[in-house]
Amino acid sequence: MAIAGKNGKVVIGSSGNKKVVGIKNWSLELSLDTLETTALGDDWKNYITGLKEWSASSEGDYEVPVDEEGQKALQEAFLKGVTATVKLYVDEKNYYMGDAYISSLSIEDPVDDVVSISIEFTGTGQLTFETGE
Repeated sequence: MAIAGKNGKVVIGSSGNKKVVGIKNWSLELSLDTLETTALGDDWKNYITGLKEWSASSEGDYEVPVDEEGQKALQEAFLKGVTATVKLYVDEKNYYMGDAYISSLSIEDPVDDVVSISIEFTGTGQLTFETGE
């Protein structure tokens, strides 16, 4: 069954309790290295799996960061160069979770539009998928 994206959200913090306000979308990329093991005489290529990695990005409207908001936690993690626990909610209950560095934080302030924010996450370590909370 398809689900509407309107109930997704991005949450930041070690306790995972700071919703990043103003977010309009997020995307997640998962990758797996495949290592070729084909030998001479084989008719088909053979592979084994190697390392996994993940990254994510998000965009939305910039909100003036206050202590209880996730946009402040994002900026602090970026400026300090530390990881943040990231939860990417698909709907109200199901989410991907992992630790990530904020590898890019872009704020655009056009004269004729709202101020926007764009975030790039580089995952470090395992990403999990949690059902229900």
